[in-house]
Amino acid sequence: MKKFVFLLLVLPLLNTACGEDDETFVQQNYLVGKWEITKTGSMNAQGAINYSNYVNDANCDKDNYIFNSDLTFQKNDFVNLGTCTNQSITGTYNRLSTKLTLRYTENVGGTPQVVNQTFTIVSLTYTEIVVAYTNSVNQLVYLKMSKV
Repeated sequence: MKKFVFLLLVLPLLNTACGEDDETFVQQNYLVGKWEITKTGSMNAQGAINYSNYVNDANCDKDNYIFNSDLTFQKNDFVNLGTCTNQSITGTYNRLSTKLTLRYTENVGGTPQVVNQTFTIVSLTYTEIVVAYTNSVNQLVYLKMSKV
């Protein structure tokens, strides 16, 4: 009988200790931050990805993506039209497992249209991300970016 009473007293304490660990765990969002595009890649016939250095317009800032913790993003695409010009896009993003969807509005023929661009996250660390997407001519493109 003493063993039974002891078990009744000890079991709730063990269960309580385990529950506290689950509540204090916070998953860090590695995606949040500014990411500069460093390399582009494509898959060769053998299935390997060949990367080359990302080339931006001379004397301009590096093209980048900024992902904020409030699920908004900004894409900065710098072009040299005599002077450096930022063709910036802003919108919202959603990440579900390895799918990253950017949602923004762009004018097409003077009419605003909502665009959903989907990337597949190939790898993600705190300092580097590799994403893949299909471009407008149906080719699979890889982007390698570094956090700055």
